[in-house]
Amino acid sequence: MILGIAKEMVTPCVLSKMAGYASRTETFKGIHDDLYVKACLMKNETDQTFIIGFDIIQFSHILNEKIQDYLYTKYSIKKEQVVISYSHTHAGPEVKSFKQRDNKLIYEDFLFERTKCCIDKVFLNLFDGDAYYAVSTGDWNVNRRKIVDNEVIMAPNYDAIKDRDLWMLILKDSDGDIRGIFYNYSCHPVTLSTTLFISSEYPGRINQLLEAKYYGCIAGFLQGSAGNMRPLISAKGNKFNPCSFEEVDRMALSMTAAIESVINKAAYEKIQPVLKAVSFIIPAEIEALSKEQFEQMAQTETSGMKERYKYVAEHYDEIKDVVDIHAGLVKLSNDLYLAYMGGEVCYEIKLIVQNVLKDKKLIFLGYNEAITYIPSDRIIQEGGYEGSRAQLMAGFKGPFKKGIDKTVEEYFRKNYESLK
Repeated sequence: MILGIAKEMVTPCVLSKMAGYASRTETFKGIHDDLYVKACLMKNETDQTFIIGFDIIQFSHILNEKIQDYLYTKYSIKKEQVVISYSHTHAGPEVKSFKQRDNKLIYEDFLFERTKCCIDKVFLNLFDGDAYYAVSTGDWNVNRRKIVDNEVIMAPNYDAIKDRDLWMLILKDSDGDIRGIFYNYSCHPVTLSTTLFISSEYPGRINQLLEAKYYGCIAGFLQGSAGNMRPLISAKGNKFNPCSFEEVDRMALSMTAAIESVINKAAYEKIQPVLKAVSFIIPAEIEALSKEQFEQMAQTETSGMKERYKYVAEHYDEIKDVVDIHAGLVKLSNDLYLAYMGGEVCYEIKLIVQNVLKDKKLIFLGYNEAITYIPSDRIIQEGGYEGSRAQLMAGFKGPFKKGIDKTVEEYFRKNYESLK
């Protein structure tokens, strides 16, 4: 197999607001650790897969399309062969509004230019080798949806289901040296809520540790079904608390130890590459509220949602009743698949996709693009932030309709059959 891997720094070089919390109105105070884009290529005689991971909050599909166009125009890699994931760090820059008119720097353009550099470096760093995969399990996250007095609140739910799988893709050259590690886990990088320092959070620290351990290796993180998963270190009894960099470090050390244990024991399997891929759009229907309801909410709301409700009311007829969720499926080998979806995908959605693939092994990525939370039917029925309020915050006419489980299942099944 032909492999390639590279990284490029994407830390902002001018002041900007920080992402992830509406209460943050200040610009960042400093840079604790740098942000990166990491990319790898896996190629056999007939097909290829190109994977990109970002240390940023998230971005719309516009950037994905620009990246896909660049890869196709310069390197003949088709859009369905490109997998993009954002770590969703809440200690990074606010992407959409990062514009500095004085020095003409716009972060989206800066990000694209750095990504092109990273892509070009991959093709300057090609080598013969093999790819391997492994899965470990661990308790580094906790479900954040808890029902109290018939109301869903955001609090640690130690008894609820959660994604415990830590997946790894390990790239070795023909000498047997580890040149790349891409790993996948489902957990919000959301512990540093009170800091105003740029950080790649726990995934970035894991990358640092792995790259220090395996000289010449590039490590990258691929976010999973983290919509309703938060770091266990931030769970303090019945509530979530901000964490220190020392606590983030302890979480990263534990996860790194799990990855190193797999490598030390050679508890991984060689990928016999197929690398067939398909991309598609999942149409998710909205349970639309009336225009009059939004007008009323805009008058009575006292929080930051007031302007959002006002916008929806004023543009009601322009806003669609169906949300397009970009998704895809890559057949890495006959037994191993990689699936991805846009939005902050909740764990229950991953379980639906796994059920489609049955006994096949699945590496599942959310956060392919910024949409909103992607809940299951049960979460929609329960309500709460992921089930209803998040969609209103995203500027939709309402929450998703029940039936999204069937729609996700239908589209993944159809495309899985096409790859079979």
